[in-house]
Amino acid sequence: MGAVLIRDALACDPQWEAERRVDILVRDGRIAQIADGASLTAGPEVETFDAANRILMPGLINTHTHGHANLSKGMADLWPLEASLVNGSWMGGGRTEEIAYLSTLLGAADMISKGCTGCFDLVFAMPEPEPALFLATARAYSDAGMRAVLAPMVADRTLYQSIPGLLDSLPAELRAKVAGLNGPAPDALLDGVRAVLEAPLPDRTSPAIAPTIPHQCSDGFILACAELAEARTIPMHMHVAESRLQLLAAHDLYGHSPIRHLDALGVLNPRFVAAHGIWLDGQDMDIVAARGVRIAHVPGSNLRLGSGIAYTRAMLDRGITVGIATDGANSADAINMFEAMRHASNMSRVLGQPRARWLGYREVLTMGTRNGAALIGLVDGGRIAEGAPADFTLLDIDSLNFLPLNNPMNQIVTAENGASVTDVMIAGRWALQDRRLACIDLDALRRRLREIMPGLRDRNAPARALSRLLEPHVVAFAEGRLGEPLPVSRYVPVEGRA
Repeated sequence: MGAVLIRDALACDPQWEAERRVDILVRDGRIAQIADGASLTAGPEVETFDAANRILMPGLINTHTHGHANLSKGMADLWPLEASLVNGSWMGGGRTEEIAYLSTLLGAADMISKGCTGCFDLVFAMPEPEPALFLATARAYSDAGMRAVLAPMVADRTLYQSIPGLLDSLPAELRAKVAGLNGPAPDALLDGVRAVLEAPLPDRTSPAIAPTIPHQCSDGFILACAELAEARTIPMHMHVAESRLQLLAAHDLYGHSPIRHLDALGVLNPRFVAAHGIWLDGQDMDIVAARGVRIAHVPGSNLRLGSGIAYTRAMLDRGITVGIATDGANSADAINMFEAMRHASNMSRVLGQPRARWLGYREVLTMGTRNGAALIGLVDGGRIAEGAPADFTLLDIDSLNFLPLNNPMNQIVTAENGASVTDVMIAGRWALQDRRLACIDLDALRRRLREIMPGLRDRNAPARALSRLLEPHVVAFAEGRLGEPLPVSRYVPVEGRA
């Protein structure tokens, strides 16, 4: 791996007091040396990159996404979470190895072009994981030059089995159609998970495990997944307390919150990542903090699905490590970490709290970089420091988003949308150069996706038709329980006469 000297960049790290002009020498995938001003010299074997017209920042880390959903942009409209779950079977179905690869490659291209250097991808593996599809997903990230932690997303219960009263609420004809859709036998499912986890993964990718939602997994299955994670020293990632109905279901099933249930099972630890965490109360957050659990905050998806507003300030007050994420294109459409950071900042301001409890740009930028690196296990990542991984995003200082240049770090959060990204380095290699993807033939990707999408839509048409019939009944069930009391609310109330 060759050396690169990035010369005279305006570098921004949220842990620094202010931005500063630096030279950065990259060698063997890491930052070998940092010097103020244009002071380092390069030998003949060192590539020199003139960054005098660039803002340099740590690469963004997307802590919760779904590569299989990248072909689902624009398919959702008025979908709360439960509608999205009803439609999940066809949005993730009909996949071949090529489609799994291309869908993931599309997401990698999207993320890299918007300054993202790593992600945590929960890979659709229902009803059972398929090693070939999982490896195709991993190969796509590796070929793109991106870092990725990949977790097969699995469950041994269907949506209709998992929420008390939901199946009975359906009309008889629809109830008959889904009543027989049983989740796979846990032992067979675990065998499939083991086969996926034992497969050798390519460069810059690593495994995790994702029993999807607590109530969609039996206790025995969750414990078995936790044992697999412990034996392999890998993360376990779950969707936790994402919607009001999920919290109601937990109270119906366990008599308390999903976090308290997972804690009673003994599966919470510093390698556990909880996505969303909207409907957590103070006691839940105390448990999360005590166990070292990390949170993937997904503000754009939470808004898109109407799921509520996570109380991130209360999490940070407890010392919880909170990263930022986009979710998949089925519930976020734009896989844009700049957009997600701005949502995180702005949503903290509508809870009727004093401004001291809002999220400032330094906190948000830390969540999008350093905290994200912690969530994907990238030691010393997400920072500009000697010895740290050489994962950078470079932005055009002449972009309209930085005109005039008043406060670069603040403008990264409040004004940037990805349009200013010119170059991205991951592990010391260029993944994007002068706005061109270095490892992905985007024209070829476009052509092939246009060729395969009609066939994929045809294969998924029956499942999509059934989902359209089920969706209004599932949504009505969820909305019918809106009046039931809970110890916490994460909606902004509409008061007074409209």
